[in-house]
Amino acid sequence: MENIEAMVSTSLKLYIPKRNHVICLDFEPTKGKEIGKYRPALVLSSEEYNRKSGLLICCPISTSIRGALTEVAIDNMDNKISVVATNLIQTLSWKERKVKFIIEAKSGVMEEVLLRIIPLIGAEQIIQKFMQR
Repeated sequence: MENIEAMVSTSLKLYIPKRNHVICLDFEPTKGKEIGKYRPALVLSSEEYNRKSGLLICCPISTSIRGALTEVAIDNMDNKISVVATNLIQTLSWKERKVKFIIEAKSGVMEEVLLRIIPLIGAEQIIQKFMQR
């Protein structure tokens, strides 16, 4: 009986998104040029932040490839060529947006994403100062 209760308890555990997970979630409603629909995204924030806040920080993933410097190829998406749109960082309530785990991004994807975000937010000067200490 205890085994059955443990199995039920484990199967009912709430999924908490983790950094480097590719998830699907609802990006609606949108405003202006924001990307919408129920779509995949790469989770940037930590599991601890996501659990404590009920939010996550992510970049949407799209099959519309424009060749922008802010796009990072992600090739393990059901044989569809896709890109992480690093210029469209969003903070969303994952509990309210039907989050679903898809896969973990391949090695190197997160590093490529962060390398594109750093100049977008002007952090390269801060990193250089920190490295000179």
